[in-house]
Amino acid sequence: MRKSFIVLCALLLTAGTLQAEVVRLDPIVVTATRTGTPLSQIASSVTVITAEEIEAKQQTQVIDVLRSVPGVNIVQTGSRGGQTSLFLRGTDTRHTLVLIDGIEYRDVSRIGGVPSIESLGTDNIAQIEVVRGAQSVLYGSDAIGGVINIITKKGAKTPEGYASIEGGSYNTWIEKTGLSAGSDITSFSVSLSRIDSDGFSSANEKDGNTENDGSKDTTASFNLGIKPTETFEININTRLSSTENDIDSFASGSFADSDALIESEEKVGRIEGIFHLFNDSWQLALGTAITDSERTGTGTGWYDNYNFDGKITKFDVKNTIASGKNTIVFGAETEKEEYDSSSSGTGSAENNAIFLQDQLVFGNLATAIGTRYDDHEHFGSEITWRIAPTYNFPATRTRLKGSIGTGFKAPSLFHLFYPYGGNEELNPESSLSWDIGVEQRLFDSTLIVDVTWFYNDIDDYIDWYDDGDNDFFDGDGYHNIETLKTKGIESTIEWYFTAIFDLKIGYTYTDTEENSGARKTRVPLHKGNFSLNLYPDDEKQISLNLLYIGEREDRSETMDNYILVNLAASHQITRNVKGFVRIDNLLDEDYEEAVGYGTAGLSGYAGIKLSF
Repeated sequence: MRKSFIVLCALLLTAGTLQAEVVRLDPIVVTATRTGTPLSQIASSVTVITAEEIEAKQQTQVIDVLRSVPGVNIVQTGSRGGQTSLFLRGTDTRHTLVLIDGIEYRDVSRIGGVPSIESLGTDNIAQIEVVRGAQSVLYGSDAIGGVINIITKKGAKTPEGYASIEGGSYNTWIEKTGLSAGSDITSFSVSLSRIDSDGFSSANEKDGNTENDGSKDTTASFNLGIKPTETFEININTRLSSTENDIDSFASGSFADSDALIESEEKVGRIEGIFHLFNDSWQLALGTAITDSERTGTGTGWYDNYNFDGKITKFDVKNTIASGKNTIVFGAETEKEEYDSSSSGTGSAENNAIFLQDQLVFGNLATAIGTRYDDHEHFGSEITWRIAPTYNFPATRTRLKGSIGTGFKAPSLFHLFYPYGGNEELNPESSLSWDIGVEQRLFDSTLIVDVTWFYNDIDDYIDWYDDGDNDFFDGDGYHNIETLKTKGIESTIEWYFTAIFDLKIGYTYTDTEENSGARKTRVPLHKGNFSLNLYPDDEKQISLNLLYIGEREDRSETMDNYILVNLAASHQITRNVKGFVRIDNLLDEDYEEAVGYGTAGLSGYAGIKLSF
């Protein structure tokens, strides 16, 4: 590893003497400011993953795309479809807001009201934007750690379609198809995917578990845009999914094979009308969205009585007023969460909010200043604020960036109303976060180096309290009993050397501390990634990806570090036919993401895609 690193550094130092052929464009990011803004004018730490990058690596799940993002750690419990935790800058899964086309994607009936991110596939995705740092000013609760926005493909005037089939290890089969088209007035995009896999044992096979835990997933998405006049448009987005996942159970201090099955159905949808007023200097958007989740368990023991329904209903208005180098975004939202469970009670909560943000550009200085007021039915009001400036030095192609602000996370419905430990007196978790970074572009911007320092201080952290008297119903339950501090460094090197190859290197250092002095479980101190894309000619592409995860604690055990190596290659056989092959865990690394849970060994997949 050390020799390889030295060789890589030598190549980087000599890159300036070679002729570059690739120009790195300034991508437009929507999530960080809720307006289309060039990345060079955004102070937040943002990672943009395009559809082309996802296809090059042949990643079929969103969690696999996120594994290589700086500051993000993914932990999946067992086989495909197993419940997955997402730690952004060391914060909890419940502290990161996941959006699909701006629709909140989370299951309010789960313990922390977290998203079922393990069920998200990559079909029909145009771009994924990961914004790190507190974003409560624009997005309210759930955004202490940041926001992940999955933006799906829209229709175009030229009709396009595709169909693909892929098969491989663990008797896995993936079929996808999609179609998009449009005109001057309407556009649409529709996709359908199906995944079947026998999987492997979610309870680790090394502990004597041999039963495979399979999964089935069917997902459909549909986008429709109608623009009858130059001053008005309607956008409709929907996503429907149905999953079945075999899981293993926890009993007597260990995980073991079981015949339990979790069936889930998720429906998300949004309709939005946008008025373009005064030559488009004022955009008025009115929208409503619904997120509906249902989970049912069957099998042995507790799973015989497993039923959860969760629903989010939201209405919002957003104004965007642009005047010269000044853009003001302000609006209001009202949202209702509801959940019902035959085993875990029922409850609801309403929240109303207003927000204001001003984006200013003064020459080489760009900044965003904002504030928000939330009024929650159970804990009352919360005010958050944020300041995020960035400054460009054109002569040296250096950019300084930073942000400071506050965030909050409302108690989940489960925290409030669980009949065996819920607490309606809970306060929201609150945070103070800051980051500061520098971006340096070299060799005509073909080499980009970015380093960011970050810090989060979360108070009134909600956790389970056990008074130790062996009486489960006397004082035990959820309380604001913890604090959580996270700090660290995110760094990346992107090298777009020629049209023949490009590479990305990332390293994240995440130090976490709870008020007990212990580190947060499952969050590694060190994480690194390496991605190399080769383009031998116009028809061929090879992608090599390495992921390093350092030691971390889980269930009073220190888990070993590990390196995963994945290799993908594709060949454009004809204009409309592409063949592809992928090898995951090329070195057959024996590792665990969570103590007691299994992971995939050396596995291979191949498929073919027809475009028309």
